[in-house]
Amino acid sequence: MKKTTLKFLAIAMFLFMGTYVMAQTQFSTTFNVNMTGVEIFNPETDDVYMSGNFAGWTQPGLDEAYKMTPDGVGSLMYTITLAVDSGEVQYKYFRVIDGAASWDNGEWTGDPNRKVYLTGETIYDNIWGTKPQDVTFNVDMTGADPFDPATDDIYIGGSLANGWATPGSVSPYMMTTLDDVIYSITLLLYPGDYAFKYFRIIDDVASWDNGEWAGDPNREVTVDTIAMVIDDVWGDIEAGIFGEPNQFTYSMYPNPVLTVLNIDNTSDVSQINVFDATGRIVRTVEVATSQVTIDVADLQAGVYIVNVHNEKGTQSSKFVKN
Repeated sequence: MKKTTLKFLAIAMFLFMGTYVMAQTQFSTTFNVNMTGVEIFNPETDDVYMSGNFAGWTQPGLDEAYKMTPDGVGSLMYTITLAVDSGEVQYKYFRVIDGAASWDNGEWTGDPNRKVYLTGETIYDNIWGTKPQDVTFNVDMTGADPFDPATDDIYIGGSLANGWATPGSVSPYMMTTLDDVIYSITLLLYPGDYAFKYFRIIDDVASWDNGEWAGDPNREVTVDTIAMVIDDVWGDIEAGIFGEPNQFTYSMYPNPVLTVLNIDNTSDVSQINVFDATGRIVRTVEVATSQVTIDVADLQAGVYIVNVHNEKGTQSSKFVKN
């Protein structure tokens, strides 16, 4: 029996027997939306609600359980914490004016909805009106050795895939075949910079062990405000951020870090950017010295990406904030 047939039977059995169990797996999930700079927003007359599949797409303003609150007096950061079922979560933020329930004042009209894949207790930081875009990744497996399509699946991993979730552990990041050798996936991504790499998953066992190459560098993409298609070749770094697979050549410590991150030997560096797991820039440092210290004390615990820019290009690495 072919591997694809076995997978179909396994998925059918899972859906038949496991739907009830999955529906009962809930995680405490915090959603934050930054209203700073939203000219049409008046905190004296407007409330901020969210709606989504977890709320049965209840009309904004009808159920105060989905009303967000400022995270401090006079703050324009609105927050809410909900118990949300695991799996795909679609949602959007809405202004409710003078208490009148309405669909009319969302971040944008129509599709797409914001979309995430919830696998644990998570905090999502969003900016009002930052619309995600379809980004399609294609990878050509011609000449990839080893690779056996009978046993191997291809996943995309990185800051664009649930914040560096282990490849194979979140099924929506499995790529599908366009033909015998081209694998493809389309993701909704917010504008920003992302690091990623392709991985072979053998016999459905989630693992970091079978990427295109071991260690750094990662591929890198900058998402703008239009849909994109990215065509890569397995193992060919020229489709990524360097002309050849260089290692991260800067000394970065401590890692994990609690309060201050140090990066040494930066005399050739012009700028350093730090991204969170959603691809949002959380620090930008203009560099003029041979050593840089970055205050990370106020960052949430998790995995972050560091992009170091010099005249030859960009080098990426990651650190863990405790």
